[in-house]
Amino acid sequence: MLRKFTVRDPMLICCDENRRVIYVTPQGDLRAKEAESMHRQVQEYAQHDMEALVLDLARVRTIDPFGLHTILLLYNQLCKSRGELIIENASRELKKLFQLM
Repeated sequence: MLRKFTVRDPMLICCDENRRVIYVTPQGDLRAKEAESMHRQVQEYAQHDMEALVLDLARVRTIDPFGLHTILLLYNQLCKSRGELIIENASRELKKLFQLM
């Protein structure tokens, strides 16, 4: 069962009943302000034993360096707890960038 959370930011965050899998769907641009908000909100919903973060980028137009930095922070956090970052619907350019990292 998923619980939906609506927030003031143009972003949808859902999580499973145990808050072990978090689904994030940002919209528009993922720049400093939006990335900071996304990071803060994920931290609010996450528990230390979060298994996965699903980041759906289908509605994201652009990502600035701070947005990429935030994604990497979340990735590193998940790696430390043996969790998984799943990125869905990334643009071809963004997929290439992630492959280089």
